[in-house]
Amino acid sequence: MVAARKSPSTAAAPASRLAAPPSILPGIGPSMAKKLAARDLHTVEDLIWLVPRRYDDVRLVTPLGAAITAAARDRDPDPDVGARARTTTFGVTLSSRYQRRGRRGWVDLRLAGTDDTASRLLVRFFNAHPSLAKRTPRGSRVVLSGKLERRTVGAEMTNPDILSITLPGGVVDQRQADIIPRYSDVAGVAPATLRKAIAAAVADGARHVADGVPAAVIARLGMVSLAEALSALHAPAPTLSVDEVESLNRGDSVWHRRLAFDELFTLGLAVAIRRRARRADHAAPCPLPVNTATEPASGAGPEPAAAALLPPLPAALSGALGRALPWQLTGAQRRAVTTISADLARDVPMNRLLQGDVGSGKTAVAFAALWQAVQAGKQVAFMAPTAILAEQHAATLLPWCNALGVRATLLTAATPRATRQDILGLLGDKQLDLLIGTHALLSEGVEFADLGLVIIDEQHRFGVAQRFDLRAKGEGDEPGVPHLLVMTATPIPRTLALTAYGDLDVTTIDELPPGRQPTKTLVLSGASGRERAYALVQRCLDAGERIYVVCPLIEPPESPGDGPPRADAIGTAERLSQTFAPARVGLVHGRMPQRERDDVMDRFRRGEVDILVATTVIEVGVDVPEATVMVIVDAHGFGLAQLHQLRGRVGRGGGASHCLLMTRGRKTPEGRRRLEIMAETSDGFRIAEEDLRLRGPGELIGVRQSGLPRLRFGDLREHGALLVQARDAAEAVIAADPKLERPEHRGVRQVLRQRTRDAALYGAESG
Repeated sequence: MVAARKSPSTAAAPASRLAAPPSILPGIGPSMAKKLAARDLHTVEDLIWLVPRRYDDVRLVTPLGAAITAAARDRDPDPDVGARARTTTFGVTLSSRYQRRGRRGWVDLRLAGTDDTASRLLVRFFNAHPSLAKRTPRGSRVVLSGKLERRTVGAEMTNPDILSITLPGGVVDQRQADIIPRYSDVAGVAPATLRKAIAAAVADGARHVADGVPAAVIARLGMVSLAEALSALHAPAPTLSVDEVESLNRGDSVWHRRLAFDELFTLGLAVAIRRRARRADHAAPCPLPVNTATEPASGAGPEPAAAALLPPLPAALSGALGRALPWQLTGAQRRAVTTISADLARDVPMNRLLQGDVGSGKTAVAFAALWQAVQAGKQVAFMAPTAILAEQHAATLLPWCNALGVRATLLTAATPRATRQDILGLLGDKQLDLLIGTHALLSEGVEFADLGLVIIDEQHRFGVAQRFDLRAKGEGDEPGVPHLLVMTATPIPRTLALTAYGDLDVTTIDELPPGRQPTKTLVLSGASGRERAYALVQRCLDAGERIYVVCPLIEPPESPGDGPPRADAIGTAERLSQTFAPARVGLVHGRMPQRERDDVMDRFRRGEVDILVATTVIEVGVDVPEATVMVIVDAHGFGLAQLHQLRGRVGRGGGASHCLLMTRGRKTPEGRRRLEIMAETSDGFRIAEEDLRLRGPGELIGVRQSGLPRLRFGDLREHGALLVQARDAAEAVIAADPKLERPEHRGVRQVLRQRTRDAALYGAESG
């Protein structure tokens, strides 16, 4: 015997009903429940959270004649405004009949306008029940909402919504809402049926959905309750203004923002808890040597008056850096050094992100940090994403280390085995203070005797879990975890810094060293643009300068696509060898053996190669002061961050430099906008914000690599201010109730547990 379905009046507790399958609701049988499950709608609560994708305001009814005239004016409506392409109109039934051809049946309804007796409309309902023809007899007044199209045979509507039917005797047979919610399609479920199912779920359970934001926070911010927001989104009030309906369709209504805040608040809680947990760890403090007085106001440097304007440094750091560095720190560098120095002196692990534009001097700041850790008797690991960048850091840091007696060396995958074993022995015996390397530092057998500081360059190129693998190496003489400093030359928009790197404190170097000029950027198109670029390249070659030429491909594709073929590095190197003979042209790309690639790079650095043709393998970690021109071929196909990083390879020796963005053929609007932004500004932080708008956060730094949160309603591009507001509120809640144990936080605790379960909020790489 089959058990009868429970009615709402005999329902279980509210929480149980929310977790129950949709089949407990009236009108949802096993077949429909199966179709909903295929769309990942497994519970009543799933239906409640299926927010409409758009809304049709059917209160503004256009007479049939006027609607047909409007459709004739606009035969090709903009596909991006599909919600506005629908028309609400009415007419009087001339005929209504059910037709069948084979297994296919439909209802044809012919209407006449009341404003213009010559107006006619054919309405065709496919897969309709035959009874529809009987419900709309001749003389009925029918109000419809759908897409009206002009055909050669006249005006037509296909499968519109019937809003009301008024029979010839004046009896209203059917009446729908004034504002109709539209949901994403569920295969096999008619839109009207889906609306009824969701309406039943909302009526049954919206008030019982756990609110992830404390009532006190909602009241203080003047927001609506979660239940009110969900109800308003599924069943908009008929009294809404036209502007409010437009806001619903844009997704920025007060009810949409409430759902976004709910998600961002939970994210803020997760970040605050994660930050608090990590700060609860113990780290061995790395204080400065005894002489920690602040340096005199005049500071060091050739011009005491100018130095007096710079922020002061602790005297011990000032003296050490003055002996090691060949130039004076900028004000932004000094502020960063002072902040990091204070972090290192504490027994709480430093978790700091140091971001600064290309050439802003992050390495010098990192050197100050590692010197302080070494003076405190600790070892330091310095990790870079590529061998070239690790070698370049070694070339920069080792002379500075030698000046201060810091024992340092380089370890990469290319290090000979015997040398590697010697290095590991020195490391384990604490005879080595600083080890510079690549991901080889993560390999088995690399063990530090007393690791006190981990520095990671180009953080966005490492998985978040990797940075903690390195940080976990070497327990040391004292229990605790090392301090962590991660650096990036890819400026991170504020919204991403608050989320993907939310557990890190952020320090920004926002000025370039004196004398460094912004690189002049030109967008050059077609054959005339190529001639201008080649003329500039020749002038620079005659002046003894060096040139980069970057191509998107290594070699031509086997099957070229539409439009002009994209430039390949191999073919470009051959052509440039002829065009600029006797200039020496080198080639590097990702398929070359590492040793061969490094050899070409070294020859370019030494001046034995004049033009270096490359793919984006030179995006990071190449420092050749004599390189003054960067030519990027088919530049519209590169991302903003890539273009900015590539541009940063030139102008590093002072003096004038140029970045030539060469394009051919048609460009997408996004490609055109990227080039415009590059020509307008050299500000990496503005470029990062524009990149976030154009590409979105997932593509910008990689969901898996960054541990970027997965949001349904919150948008890191659009909700920056809301994110900050939610983050501040979440931190205040955690500060007052770290474990969310208070009764008023029960719902908050429940939602947080649900959303962070199985890495639902953050990816598995989130650390």
